Amino acid sequence: MKNAIANLPVEALCQLMPMHLVLNDRGTVLSIGPTLLKLVPGLRSGLHGCLISGRAGQGAEAIDAIRNAVDRGIRLFLRVQHISDLVLRGHGVRLSDGNMLVNLGFGIGLTRAIRKAQLTDADFAPSDLAMELLFLQEANRGVLTELSRFNQQLAAAREVALLQAQTDPLTGLGNRRALEGALSIAMRQPTDERTERPTPFALVHMDLDHFKQVNDRLGHKAGDDLLRDVGSVLQGLVRKDDTAARIGGDEFVLILRGMTCPVAIGHVAERLIANIQELSPPELSDLRVSASIGVIIWGHDRLETPERLLEMADAALYDSKRKGRGCATIG
Repeated sequence: MKNAIANLPVEALCQLMPMHLVLNDRGTVLSIGPTLLKLVPGLRSGLHGCLISGRAGQGAEAIDAIRNAVDRGIRLFLRVQHISDLVLRGHGVRLSDGNMLVNLGFGIGLTRAIRKAQLTDADFAPSDLAMELLFLQEANRGVLTELSRFNQQLAAAREVALLQAQTDPLTGLGNRRALEGALSIAMRQPTDERTERPTPFALVHMDLDHFKQVNDRLGHKAGDDLLRDVGSVLQGLVRKDDTAARIGGDEFVLILRGMTCPVAIGHVAERLIANIQELSPPELSDLRVSASIGVIIWGHDRLETPERLLEMADAALYDSKRKGRGCATIG
């Protein structure tokens, strides 16, 4: 077999083994496959500066690595110096004349080598499945890319759907579902690093005075416009960690984190009532839209449930109604 290979015409050897290398023990290159030459053009002049050992602990000289692999019958690893991280792997045998025949391949560096040297199907032996494997790899990468894109689109759609499910479409504020979730989190999630307790907050329940007359006398469009304007007032009032929600009709609820001072809360309520009074439609000359407000201050030492807390804020709101509207009651 070795004699047959030694006597094989160079053209046939290049066709059958386009990544072959024939060299003597001094490292002189006697024959080189066209694909290997295309990948490492300077290899005709010798191994130096073109290939180095790719196996740790063997030293850098490629000829030493080749002799060792050929004589011991072990796998050969050679690193291409001008292509970062490209390692060729293969095996070799001694020919009858004492020279060495080495046949190399790309392994996991196939894609990088093809792109670097612009290799095509013609650069591989007919029996080599490299291009088929590359096609499968590219197809698999394409499928994974599409799956990743689909998952991203699905996640984005889910996020939009979740946001829409918790947003009041008229005002852009949160809806009742969003409020219930935010209130539950506010009452149980530790936010104070020193005490590991939830931050106290003010729960503000508000509805509009004389809103029914706006709808009855000016029409629902005027009522919707007023609600949108109230939503804008609330969005301008709340801070990043606060929550503002429209929970139905002309009812709104705020969670103001860290606000526990009745005087400060009273000032906020007064400003809120004044801003809403400015929104009163001028067509209603005989009455003025305002707001009635009920407030509950919650601290971590209180044991109410979210539902009970909302009931208490609602009761404080109706105390304001009984007092004549356009005012706030802190329960």
